[in-house]
Formats: sequence, structure tokens, C-alpha cells
Amino acid sequence: MNVYNSGTALVKQIAGTELPEQALALWALGQEGFLVKWKRITVLFDPYLTNWVYELCGPPWSRAFEPPLAPSDCLDVDYVICSHHHEDHMDKLTLQAIGQSAKTRFVVPRAHLPLMKEWGFRDEQLIGISHGQTLQLESGLRLEAFAAKHEQFEQDEAGEHKFLGYVANFEGIHLYHAGDTVGFPELVTWLQSRQIDIALLPINGRDFVRNEQGIVGNCNYREAVEIAVQMNTDLLIPMHYGLFPHNDENPAYFVDYIQRHYPAQKFHMFAPGERFIYMK
Repeated sequence: MNVYNSGTALVKQIAGTELPEQALALWALGQEGFLVKWKRITVLFDPYLTNWVYELCGPPWSRAFEPPLAPSDCLDVDYVICSHHHEDHMDKLTLQAIGQSAKTRFVVPRAHLPLMKEWGFRDEQLIGISHGQTLQLESGLRLEAFAAKHEQFEQDEAGEHKFLGYVANFEGIHLYHAGDTVGFPELVTWLQSRQIDIALLPINGRDFVRNEQGIVGNCNYREAVEIAVQMNTDLLIPMHYGLFPHNDENPAYFVDYIQRHYPAQKFHMFAPGERFIYMK
């Protein structure tokens, strides 16, 4: 028995979702994967829709739940946007399957364009982006990239940042997908003027034990909340929890921290495959 929306039912819901002006719909796909629909445009952020990490690394990297969508369900997506090359964010199997689509374009950090070409993607399918760069994509959709610290900044030989977060401007609705990052002062400075309506921030944190296992860390729940509050974010959505039990945080701590310190801050907790419609 399915306990969340998935498969054919989810595909039908996405296709059938009609939105008024100044609204967008989000579906949570697990980890940092989100599908965003705005007008007739669909955008996938960091889709991890296979079991690729487990296939590469084995235990304990088992998924806690199956992906709500299969890669083959995503062949009509307009853009796939990846924040960095870790297998649960830039999933080779998911991307190659979606890459069979004639319409989908893939936006990745410029540092990872050579890898995407190694994986079989053609130049016309790829859009590279750098820290501080703004792209005008389609019909009013604008994308701006900001460097992320996946504990540290990391750059290639050309100085291109390997970890990015993105502000997607849907004609006045500003959505920030942080990718994997810790909190740092420059991030707040960069984003305060962007009038972020929706902030998607990781909350799984970091610690000595995971560091010893080679697991690179992220914001904890306190950092995510404080970043969102300092940016004057309208709606905060936590991500990067619930999929891998050994690299996780209890999301109840996130809720408790908001309720104790910032009870007026709006937030939303997603179930896998859930739809949420944001209206400005």
C-alpha cells in the first residue's frame, strides 16, 4: 500500500495542476529533490530518483522510501538544475534517463560540464553556470547562482565553484534552493536583497562521526532557521532529511526551534510526493 502520492497518480496530478497568476506548485521528491511547476514550465532541482548511491557504495546507503517519480516520468520536464556532483544530487542514472528527452535542458555548475559530457550529454542539452551569473531561461524564468560551502568552498583549476545554490525568479516569486551548504555570513549578505519568498535549506547538519566516515556536512536546523529569518524569507522549507537514516536529523528539532524562537516564521514540512501550492 502506498503511503504517499507516487507513480501514475502523481504524474497525473502534476500534469493536471493548473495555477493562477503569481502562484507556483512544488512537489517533494526526497533528499533535495523538488519538482516546481509555474505556468506551463516544469523545473527539477537535484532529482535523485534511483538507488545509485547504494549501487555505488552499498550499506548503509539504502533509501528509506522509494522515489515518488521514476526518471521515465520526467521526460517532459523543461529544466533539470543540479547544485553539485554528489550522487544524491547529480544522479548519473536519473540524468541519463531524462537526457533521452528532446526538450529537457540541464543546468549544472560550469565545473561539472566535462563530467556531463563524459556521461553522454550533448552540448545543446547543457547549460553551465557560475557563481554570480544570471541566466534568462524561458518565458520570464530567471536563474541566479551563488557559491555554497559544502563545509568549505571548493573550486576547479579555472576557479569555478563546484557547489552552488540557486535563486529562481518566477516573475516575482523568488525561490532559493540552497543545494548542500553550511551557513556563512556572505550567503546572507548575497541573498538579503533578493527578497526570497521560498527558501529550501538543508537541515541534516554535520558532526565528528559523519566527518570520520567521509560524509560532508550541511546546515543544521538552527542554521537553516537563522539564515531564513535573516533573509526575511516568507516560507521556509527544510530538506535533506528522511532518506538516509545514518546521515539525518530529526525534523522535529527544526519545528521545535521555530516554535520556540520564531513562531511567526512560516514553514512547511513535506511528505514524499506531496504537492504544495504557493501563492504570493
